[in-house]
Amino acid sequence: MNKLILIIIFASFMILGTGCQGVFDTIPKETVMVKQIIRVNETNEAEYEGVLSQDAVKTLSLNAVNEYFDENLTMDEFQFELVVIDQNKFEVLLSEAEYGIVSKARPAVIPELKLNDQTEFSPYSGGLYYTTLTKLTDPDEVYDIVLNARDGDVIKVVRAGTIRNFSSISEEDKEKAIALATKFIQDKGSYPLSDLSLNEGVIRWGSVVELYYMSKDGDKLKYAVNVNLRRNEVVGFSKDVMALLSYYSRL
Repeated sequence: MNKLILIIIFASFMILGTGCQGVFDTIPKETVMVKQIIRVNETNEAEYEGVLSQDAVKTLSLNAVNEYFDENLTMDEFQFELVVIDQNKFEVLLSEAEYGIVSKARPAVIPELKLNDQTEFSPYSGGLYYTTLTKLTDPDEVYDIVLNARDGDVIKVVRAGTIRNFSSISEEDKEKAIALATKFIQDKGSYPLSDLSLNEGVIRWGSVVELYYMSKDGDKLKYAVNVNLRRNEVVGFSKDVMALLSYYSRL
């Protein structure tokens, strides 16, 4: 019996010593890391009650890349990096973005948005999964995905890249950006275009143009669409609370 106890204790120390391996090394500065996704080995993944497993998150993230960017990429083409952000820390992150952090990328005139009125946190009671996919054959090809940890709803997808700010933009480019964003929402958006209203006063101009869509009554920020003018395509979107976070910062 004593020998069995010693074996169990030894096995416990081995798990504690290796439990944090496999968690990704590079975390974006703006990301709040609340708890690591612990991996003891490849076949025994950790799961949290009521939220998606790591394998499910990887599959949903890859599916989002393929769906929103019309790709046909496979799992073995990417390195996956995952972070879990719980609901409480997400609320803190939004509050800090609204009241404490002023980004140079923010518009000069910022209309008042009622954070407490707008943000409904109950759908995110399981927190969020922040996933970064890096293509193994091309490290410059990077995708950032944010999922609702409870139901896998995609609330942000962005193809990462360098953004250069422009002080002005031609009317032709403006019309092109709006047309691309409009088509994207019509084809792949979560809300009917008829329920949205583009707020032209807070468009961020640059090599990647950020367009913000309000609810029809203008009370809630519903959607943000990123358009790369050089590539002549939509390179990302965020919705609901992530659109709000994108508005106040550049996550």
